[in-house]
Amino acid sequence: MTLSIRDIAYQLRQGQLIAIADETGWSIAADPVNDAAVAQLMTLRTTMPKDLQPTVLIHNADQLSLYVAKVPDVAYDLVEFAENPLTVIYDQGKNLSTVFWQALAGSTEGSDGVLASEEVAVRRALNADLQRLISSFGRGLLTIPFESLLLPPAAEALVTIRFGMLPGMPKRPRIMRLKVNGEISFIRK
Repeated sequence: MTLSIRDIAYQLRQGQLIAIADETGWSIAADPVNDAAVAQLMTLRTTMPKDLQPTVLIHNADQLSLYVAKVPDVAYDLVEFAENPLTVIYDQGKNLSTVFWQALAGSTEGSDGVLASEEVAVRRALNADLQRLISSFGRGLLTIPFESLLLPPAAEALVTIRFGMLPGMPKRPRIMRLKVNGEISFIRK
């Protein structure tokens, strides 16, 4: 049985993790404010590729203000007009489960792109079906990205729902850090 976008949004609200396929490959997604779901999701951090971090997936630039306390003006244009996957790391994240912030508490900011405890990585979905799912859900999705055509066994064990279509070859998103003052630095071009 194929679930509708509405059914999948309902499952997310109930604390289910879902596997989503988009232009970057597989990710596991959860409701970003559901403590139990986020705790389960964060167990997958150790299986994530080293240069990636948990990312909030949004459907348009208007959702930035839901997850970033002080959004630099240039951020809206960067996010809205990105034609290729772009993950932007912002200072002063907000509206995410306390479990998420506790999991990051031991992290420190460094040149390797590791999130500091108050930073949040955000990426706008480019896939139309995924944008519809996020819009139907009513808020962004907290994801653990794998950028792979296969899910690790630990991730397979946590999901029962899959959504989206995999590309022939995943596109690695550019990753940049955008400071409150508008200063930009690339982590991965």
